[in-house]
Amino acid sequence: MSDIRAPERGRPQRRTVSEPPGSADRTVLAPKASFTPWDPPSPDVLHWTGAGDRAPVELLREALADGPVGGPWDSGFPAYVWHRDGDDVHEFRLTGRLTGQYTGYPLHPSEWPEGLG
Repeated sequence: MSDIRAPERGRPQRRTVSEPPGSADRTVLAPKASFTPWDPPSPDVLHWTGAGDRAPVELLREALADGPVGGPWDSGFPAYVWHRDGDDVHEFRLTGRLTGQYTGYPLHPSEWPEGLG
C-alpha cells in the first residue's frame, strides 16, 4: 500500500503579504489599475467604508505603487492589494486579469492578511 499525500500548494495562501516578482514595476502598474464597486450578495457582509474623502481607486493605486501586495501575480498584477489607514484595512482583489480591474471591501481585523504588520 502506498502513502497518499496532498499535492504541494502551487500558489501562496490567500491574504498573505508577499514580495512582488523582480520583473514587476509597481509604479508603472499603479496608474493602469481600475476599481469596480463590489455588490455583496448578503447584507451581513461589510460594505465599503471610505477612508475620508479619498476615492477607492486612489487608495488602490497608492497601495499598488508602494503598499503590501499578495500573489499570485497574473498578467503583471498581484491578486491582492491592501491599503491600511490606522485600524482600517481595505482589500482589493483582482477581478479583470488583463486590464488590472480590482474590486474592494473593508476587512474585519480577524481577516487581516498575515504579514501586514
